[in-house]
Amino acid sequence: MPSSVEHARDRIIIRGARQNNLKGINLDLELNKFHVITGPSGSGKSSLAFDTIYAEGQRRYVETFSPYTRQFLERMDKPLVDEILGIPPAIAIEQANRVRTTRSTVGTMTEINDYLKLLMPRLARAFCPECQREIIRETPISIAATVRENLNSRAVLVTFGVPAPAGTDPNDFFSFLKQQGFLRVWLNKETIRTDTAPLVKRLPGLVFAIQDRITIDQPNHSRLVEAIEQALNYGKGQLNIVTLNPVEEYRFSTGWHCPYCDLDIRPPSPGLFSFNNPLGACPGCRGFGRTIGIDLNRAMPNRRLSIADGVVRPFQTGQMRECQQDLLSRALDRQVDIHCPFEDLPKADQEWVINGDLRPDLSAEEVWQSGGWYGIRGFFDWMDSRTYKMHVRVFLSRYRAYTLCPQCQGSRFKPETLNFRLVIGGQRFTLPDLQQMPVEKLAGLLAELRIAESDSATEIVRSQIVSRLSYLVDVGLGYLALDRPTRSLSGGEVQRVNLTTCLGASLVNTLFVL
Repeated sequence: MPSSVEHARDRIIIRGARQNNLKGINLDLELNKFHVITGPSGSGKSSLAFDTIYAEGQRRYVETFSPYTRQFLERMDKPLVDEILGIPPAIAIEQANRVRTTRSTVGTMTEINDYLKLLMPRLARAFCPECQREIIRETPISIAATVRENLNSRAVLVTFGVPAPAGTDPNDFFSFLKQQGFLRVWLNKETIRTDTAPLVKRLPGLVFAIQDRITIDQPNHSRLVEAIEQALNYGKGQLNIVTLNPVEEYRFSTGWHCPYCDLDIRPPSPGLFSFNNPLGACPGCRGFGRTIGIDLNRAMPNRRLSIADGVVRPFQTGQMRECQQDLLSRALDRQVDIHCPFEDLPKADQEWVINGDLRPDLSAEEVWQSGGWYGIRGFFDWMDSRTYKMHVRVFLSRYRAYTLCPQCQGSRFKPETLNFRLVIGGQRFTLPDLQQMPVEKLAGLLAELRIAESDSATEIVRSQIVSRLSYLVDVGLGYLALDRPTRSLSGGEVQRVNLTTCLGASLVNTLFVL
């Protein structure tokens, strides 16, 4: 007969389990199989699965660490059992939602967001937020290739910008360029010699010096590259290629810069694509997607009331009645109908009641002192300056609510993050677009993403994302989006999300207790 130790190579052997209400249970569980424990409430299902099997597997695993390391890990009590053999390290996944922070989302729990913030800097393409042109970090070779492809056999001017400070005398400026060896400039869509300064009365902020005039063909290729290198050097990474007959300008830059809008963008980095990092978090909501502020629906719950009937609730009690009198007085001065239901007032009058006569350079108190109406918002701004008083904080809490962040519209990211987009199938997707997409659709989309065979590191990142997304689909969560707050999930959904995290780690010889 084989010994118990030999049996334990392919199974978990439990003898004399007496934890809680278990009555000396003996049980053999084969490894690498699903086992379901069923029974009525109070029969000991959790005592066997969690308090005995999981507790012993976790306890033995933790004991393999040094005493110094064990002090940072949760210690499990040894279960009441005569013997357990062949038990692997155990992971328990609860069917409960204990998450309360609003920063936790499906993407953060499954670590997909961590992989996305590595994928985006590698594959996302930059676009100018103003003109929506793609921002390409050029090199002299790439510029020369683009010029040869689009302007072959045409004569072009290779130019670079020279700043001209306001009030600069054209004669002095042109004399300076001439001393530097530049005899011609491109100004007002024509070529002007630097020795004809008297013909130019006023200089723009940027004057384009002509580095070279070249006919684009194969014999002039090395000359073209050399002229481009020199122009980029003098132009601090920017140059223009100008064609004649007809006149066209092509702008190039070697940095994260739109040469058409003269706009710099922040270089991509993993932190820029994380709402838990100051680089990427929206400054308005600090990455939460929501802000707490005054809810006008609470301040004016019944807009069928008129101003005279008390449409503004906080103005109807205690000392705040003075504000109601201010509103009535200023409304009569403005000839606003104080007996008309608020919802029927002209839009301009409604905005005036809410925002008053506030200006960026005046506070609500200054508007009041000047005889103007400070508005409902101005009133609450003034109250905000007195929150050191307990009763003011209590008062304001009645009218506060969490609302969608007006700056990021709930995406949680800075505008700089939205400058980078994945281009898949001719469509552009920002990171919030990907995170707001159903998991099932996102998995199919990223599977179509083309990555160069030589870029194995990026392929590993992509495969990890697709693998975790596929796990979510397989456990029936394909309808969720990565930006779904964890606190809004049911206990069963949280359990399956946690299972995806564990399976995504590709653990082997591990016992999962669900």
